[in-house]
Amino acid sequence: MAAKLFGIMMINVQSIELSIVNLRTLRQVERVRSDVSLGEDIYDQHTIDYDSVEQAAQALSGFVQIMNDYGVKDYHLWGSWSLSSANNADYIQDQLLVRTGLKIDWLSSSQETYLRSVAIAVHFPRFKEMITKPTYLLGINSGSVGISHYDQSNFIYSRSLRLGPVRIAEVLENLQSSVPNYVEVLDDYISSQIIDFGRFLPGHRDQPSNVVMLGVAPFATLFRQQQSKAGVEELSKADFQALYDDVINASDQYLMDKYEVDEEDVRLIVPELLLINELLQLTNAEKIWLGNVTVLDGLIIQEAIKLGYKKYNFNDQIVTAAKNIADRYNVEPKHRDLVTKFSLHLFDQLKPLHHLGKRDRLLLQVAAIVHDVGSYVDPHQHYLHSDYILQATELMGLTDTEKRIVALISRYHSAQTPSKDIRHFANLQVEQRLLVSKLSAILRIADALDDGRKQKVDKISVSIRNPRVIITCFAHDDLFLENWVFAQKAAFFKEVFGLTPVIKQRGVR
Repeated sequence: MAAKLFGIMMINVQSIELSIVNLRTLRQVERVRSDVSLGEDIYDQHTIDYDSVEQAAQALSGFVQIMNDYGVKDYHLWGSWSLSSANNADYIQDQLLVRTGLKIDWLSSSQETYLRSVAIAVHFPRFKEMITKPTYLLGINSGSVGISHYDQSNFIYSRSLRLGPVRIAEVLENLQSSVPNYVEVLDDYISSQIIDFGRFLPGHRDQPSNVVMLGVAPFATLFRQQQSKAGVEELSKADFQALYDDVINASDQYLMDKYEVDEEDVRLIVPELLLINELLQLTNAEKIWLGNVTVLDGLIIQEAIKLGYKKYNFNDQIVTAAKNIADRYNVEPKHRDLVTKFSLHLFDQLKPLHHLGKRDRLLLQVAAIVHDVGSYVDPHQHYLHSDYILQATELMGLTDTEKRIVALISRYHSAQTPSKDIRHFANLQVEQRLLVSKLSAILRIADALDDGRKQKVDKISVSIRNPRVIITCFAHDDLFLENWVFAQKAAFFKEVFGLTPVIKQRGVR
């Protein structure tokens, strides 16, 4: 069978990249980069440079020609989160669509962090061995940092911060000529941003850790020279400190001569080095590794999984991240876990009714885990608070649309229904409205079965007998409250699916 070639393009703040890859083997047959900067002053002016649109269009058209030469029929264009946050991102997206016929799909910051984790897990040979001990993955791009934490071979935590070397350099550029101690001011600024960020990282950071850094293009040049000097694959804390001391107050000419730093990258070296130094102190780094994978590599793996060429499953990271959010807002774990269990069982048994897929099941699982976060603000109408909390919170691995769907499922899991709250619902596409309604209806039923938070129901079985859906509850106590709440919540299920859910109770042997 002929190799299945797929093209993935990625527009970043400072470049546009193309990878043509065999999805069966993940072998890249072509990788091309065009240094088109759409994000000149994006962090200072909050706009994409219109003058670069034509250059970007030409680069993309060239990429399409390359793919045609390889006979690539299927390809996808993605845009970085930093670009999507520009005030004129929608205009640029439309202009490129008109000029090239290519539509940009924007990534979220949580997706980028997730995709880096996926790429490093697949492509970094020693990663499985490393994460048996405390390990941090630092994904640094022009405007943000994503931190993923692993320990005892498990993913533990992930969070991103809007702080990258280009963003720092642009925001504080005017200070360079007006203050005598620019490096000290930069360090104070970076430290002030990281202090609050660090409070949300896991505790017990006193243990030495491994750190793998990704996406640190200017620093990579310094790293490799210091690595060669030390004669090792990784840098120790002492190796990094020696590099830091040599570079931090060096002149531009010194950096270009000794470390072969490109002239256009010199202005980024100091903010990047200061940022990395703060992050290494935050994570108590003992050894530092440089990874050579990017978000683009994660997108390739994601596409191979989506099309069935690879069987990797990284959903556990998404689920763990959702549980971290639930824990942050003190969601009661026994109720959360039981409702999640019932929701997924209902989803699996009701496939003839909903015709939804694996990704939809994952969204239901995430929603079941986080649907009660609003109780942290106020138990009264907590579902409304859940909605806005989740919309303002990173949900690792989900697109912005999927995050919106999870927030709405949480909004409608209790008393409100979409038909009576149309202003929050009308801006979705028809397919998305149906998805929110179906998953909300399932979550309502699951939530009703533990409304008293006493876990009276041990397990359930489900059968579809038109015009009813019979849910048999194996319980060790009476279900008077649960039956009463269930009867109220069943109305929305019937509205969505056209069948009436009913409870039958059986004792537990």
